[in-house]
Amino acid sequence: MGKYGQYITHKGKRILFINAARTSEAECLAAFDEMEVELLKDLSGVLVLIDVTGLKLTNKMVDRAKAVTARTKEAGYHDKASAVFGLSGLQKSVAQLFARGTHWANNMEEAKDWLVKEDEKRR
Repeated sequence: MGKYGQYITHKGKRILFINAARTSEAECLAAFDEMEVELLKDLSGVLVLIDVTGLKLTNKMVDRAKAVTARTKEAGYHDKASAVFGLSGLQKSVAQLFARGTHWANNMEEAKDWLVKEDEKRR
């Protein structure tokens, strides 16, 4: 895998972790590229966890995130649970407007626990 993504295990569940914390716009776009490649490798779906701590969102980042969603959907990817942490309260409110279905957690442990619970509920 690349510089920004890795698989982690939490309570027996495999999670794709994308670390976009404190990245520049170009680095964040590269992280989203890595995420897309990994998602397209397993169309049955994977749990996804993204750290955006300290990230200053730009229109290019939002557009790239939307493009990843569209491309994976077009390829037949079956969404599993996804969680993001590292946004402030106001940023979360704005993000929820364009990324429905994503859990906006306060920290990494909360996000991992939520992913495990959500995956169990969906089974």
